[in-house]
Amino acid sequence: MDPLTPLSLLSLLLLIGIIVSGLAYRFKVPEILLLLLAGLIFGHFSTFVFDAGFLFAFSVFALIMILFDSTSKFKFGEIKKLSPHAMKLAFVFFIFSVVLLSLATYLLFTSKISDLSFFVLAALFGALMSGTSPDVLLSILREKKQKIAEILEFESIVNTPLAVLIPFLIVDFYSGTLVTKTIPVIFLQQVMTGVGTGLILGFIFFKIMRSWSQKMLSPLAVIAAALISYTLAEYLNGNGVLSVTTLGFMFGIMALRDKENIREFSTIFTKFLKIVVFILLGIMIKLNLNIIFIIKSLVLFGIYLAIRYLAVTFTFRKQNITFKERIFMTLSAAKGVAVATVIFLLLSYDIPGLKGIVDLSLLFVLYSIIVSSVSAKFMTKFIVERKNVLEKKEKKA
Repeated sequence: MDPLTPLSLLSLLLLIGIIVSGLAYRFKVPEILLLLLAGLIFGHFSTFVFDAGFLFAFSVFALIMILFDSTSKFKFGEIKKLSPHAMKLAFVFFIFSVVLLSLATYLLFTSKISDLSFFVLAALFGALMSGTSPDVLLSILREKKQKIAEILEFESIVNTPLAVLIPFLIVDFYSGTLVTKTIPVIFLQQVMTGVGTGLILGFIFFKIMRSWSQKMLSPLAVIAAALISYTLAEYLNGNGVLSVTTLGFMFGIMALRDKENIREFSTIFTKFLKIVVFILLGIMIKLNLNIIFIIKSLVLFGIYLAIRYLAVTFTFRKQNITFKERIFMTLSAAKGVAVATVIFLLLSYDIPGLKGIVDLSLLFVLYSIIVSSVSAKFMTKFIVERKNVLEKKEKKA
């Protein structure tokens, strides 16, 4: 392939994405949904063909920048107030997904009820679907200042590392690389190394930036720090997603020169990545037109939404959350770049039955973005800003 071909296709995709984004803004339609549909159309006609390695590298780059851009905008007060609720929802939904969604997937898609090996793959699917991608939610819910929306944004940042890390632990366990006893140790190692790398790099880097700052170079230096944070953590057998997330939080709470200028540049650059990556995501989704498979996937997605509702209700059972707000939080569980990046890597494994899980995951990406986009469009019908939204319910006498 001519080396200029991917660059030419990428340039064309960016132009198309800008036009689509402009139309979405003009007609007040969710931008992410239109970008995804545009990608589906081009993917159906095989208009754009990219190397798998290029797609993976671009997706990882986009994920790094999207995570950093989103986490860098949180302030210490917001983190302190929202994190208990968001973290609780993230972990409750993760447990419910791994247990209940895995069981439903196993019962719906297994050919033999005694095939326990497929249950491991179903657990992989459940873990992957526990993530609500910040790239989608932060795009859909931008400029929405309601507390419910902010909790969802923070939850999507918290659960992304789980959705990226756990599936690969399950794959390694399935292939015999890991034994059950070592999984908790490796998990803790990845978490601690990831967070530690982000903290150390952030402290050193932003300490230097306090005394040295150049308007033109500072934004580029911050992007370099985000990339180094991810790659270094991965090299040290840590979780790169957690490292970038930690770095972003540190940037948000530390006092730096030209901070707003850096944020503006980061947001514009991330916008470019989002436009291209969601069209690429649409191109990547190859719909399985087997009618039985599609019907089963829709049934499973309905079960998934019911599980999400149970998780939301359980998490906020003591808070003053209305029924409509619970419905909105249930529907706002979109998948995006993080899931796509995991899928790119899963495609490299030669495991029987994994192809079906990948196809199912891609359909869930499509379903979840459509549902989340529509719910965000009618957000004001579900929720209104209330100061007491996170207060505990009054006990009835």
